[in-house]
Amino acid sequence: MCPGVDFVRPRVREMSGYVPGRQPAPGVKVIKLNTNESPLPPSPAVAEAIGGLLENPDLFRRYPSPASSSLRAAAAAAFGCRPEEVIAGNGSDELLRIIVDTFVETGEEIAYFHPSYSLYPVLAAIRGAESRALPLFADRGELYIPDEEQLAGVKLFFLTSPNAPLGFSFDNGYIRRLAESFSGVVVVDEAYADFAETNALPLVGELDNLIVLRTLSKSYGLAGLRVGLGAGPAEIIAELDKVRDSYNLDALAQAGAVAALEDRAYLEKTVALVREEREYLAQGLKELGFTVEPSQTNFIFTIPPAGMVAERVYLDLEKAGILVRWFADPALEHGLRITIGTHLEMAAVLAAIRKMINGD
Repeated sequence: MCPGVDFVRPRVREMSGYVPGRQPAPGVKVIKLNTNESPLPPSPAVAEAIGGLLENPDLFRRYPSPASSSLRAAAAAAFGCRPEEVIAGNGSDELLRIIVDTFVETGEEIAYFHPSYSLYPVLAAIRGAESRALPLFADRGELYIPDEEQLAGVKLFFLTSPNAPLGFSFDNGYIRRLAESFSGVVVVDEAYADFAETNALPLVGELDNLIVLRTLSKSYGLAGLRVGLGAGPAEIIAELDKVRDSYNLDALAQAGAVAALEDRAYLEKTVALVREEREYLAQGLKELGFTVEPSQTNFIFTIPPAGMVAERVYLDLEKAGILVRWFADPALEHGLRITIGTHLEMAAVLAAIRKMINGD
């Protein structure tokens, strides 16, 4: 064993890291529907903006804007808030880490519903904090506001809305009641909000303990650039800025993100396509006997009919060259999460499952 491992913090040695969805090797041809990427490339304006930068001889020898100033201004315009109420990060995952580092001391607690984004407990463990996973539904299968006892001592509550991997949204009335009843900070993780009917951005100017996170990896087709955005009270954003790395977003990512945010028409085109294909896939699966959870995202969570095992369907789809997501988590192992792709990709999924059912 490497002697240096002995110096690793015990908490890190004992923990498991976050496991992202599988990324096929370059050149491997599959229908990739396992990590909720966009079915469309980003706006053509993105390549134009980045291409223009590449002609600048100072691009690589100069540091980028440390505060991502132009990007914050573009995000503020899109979000309906002020630039000082926005922070930019290397994906929303970096913003989640910054938030945990800013608010949580070693031994303190964060909370979240289970199931939701499995990165939350990993970030807490790295920080030396504790995690409190609360059941997503009450005894009667209804959503509920955690009471004071359930959240006693908790500094941060992470609310994934729309929920991943189930797909439903929490409405703003629910979010407002949660924030008003909670003595800590509520972080609404809205990675998929552009595909939903509502979002929590209108609450940013209303609640002083609310942070809303967005990513450009899904609806904007910029997963490869790694750009995340957060909106909240200016006083909180200023504190988060102290923890953020000085140059956390490179010049290409900043320019591409600004161009994407400003091309609203292209975003609307992408969202419309996803919603249309989401309905097509959901209807097709229902006709094959699958249960489909209502979705406000660019994916669906679906449960195979009696006689079909979700893990087996996942493996058979993989053999057919189609990657979807199956979770070994006991709360999720009965279903599959399928990213919404192009019409041809959705048709291929349905055809492959139809073959399984027919025994072909």
